[in-house]
Amino acid sequence: MKLKRQSVENPNFKELDEMVQMMTELLNGKENADLKLDALCSFQDLKGSFSLFDCDIVPNDVRTDYINIPTYIGTAILMKVYLIGNEDLKDRLIKGLNFTAKTHLSGHGYDEERTRIHSLKIFCKGKLIDFLENKREICPAFHSMIHNILHNYNSNLLNYKTIGLWGEDYRQDWEELTNILKLKKRLYIAYGSNMNKEQMKYRCPDAKIIGKTYLKDWELTIPFYANIEMKNGTLTPILLREISAEDEAKLDRYEGYPNLYDKKDFLVSINNTLVSAMAYIMTDKYKVKDKIARDWYVEGVIQGYIDAGFDKSEFNPRLMN
Repeated sequence: MKLKRQSVENPNFKELDEMVQMMTELLNGKENADLKLDALCSFQDLKGSFSLFDCDIVPNDVRTDYINIPTYIGTAILMKVYLIGNEDLKDRLIKGLNFTAKTHLSGHGYDEERTRIHSLKIFCKGKLIDFLENKREICPAFHSMIHNILHNYNSNLLNYKTIGLWGEDYRQDWEELTNILKLKKRLYIAYGSNMNKEQMKYRCPDAKIIGKTYLKDWELTIPFYANIEMKNGTLTPILLREISAEDEAKLDRYEGYPNLYDKKDFLVSINNTLVSAMAYIMTDKYKVKDKIARDWYVEGVIQGYIDAGFDKSEFNPRLMN
């Protein structure tokens, strides 16, 4: 059997399922798999999709099962082969990742989260953890999507929020995925007092400075400690660091993660390269605390600007109280 696109008006679901299974066998490394890599590559369309239909206008559940899932499988295969040294697949991989990033790995209806979990496990078979750690420059939008899903899982696990709308418990799957995809190092966006050299020498001794840059459309605010909030047209000075898992754990404690600050990945440009990097963002419930920023804290933030190489005049936060 070969991969072939079917008519939306007259689908053969038995054949569709067989094609998905054939792609899965190739991903799993089955010996003598019916599908070969060359045939898979030839089947990818110009959008990067491995859709099994000849048209994109289909019901949402059909889109998930026979457009998105086959694309995740095909892209995971490309990722796996690319990571072992096949550089010729890079352009095809990027197309598949760009298509995937636009889907947010979303499912349909009751199965939305189960589909996301299944999709992540597909990419895990494609050596996703190696890709996240070693190929940051390839499709940063895909990296950002994956990291933000995992941030959400970790936050919900720590807050014991693992029960879905229908009573289903996702704890086991989320724990499995967050453990498999736990990074040894990641890019971290420091802003506010965490740009202060002396403070970060103590908090993150293993951190490596990548460089200074700006976070677009996010504004520095100081409810009482520094925070960032969305505001179009603004540029917030930031210092990009690479931190170890050990340093991240220390920052989690200092920032009161996940109750006082949560995590979010952003796309930032550094040295003419777009990358995905993590920042801590103050939670809504913490922002309403009846406190004000102390002078010594604000002075520490200003010193951070100087340490990072920014001019003091760029320190122009919105004071919340």
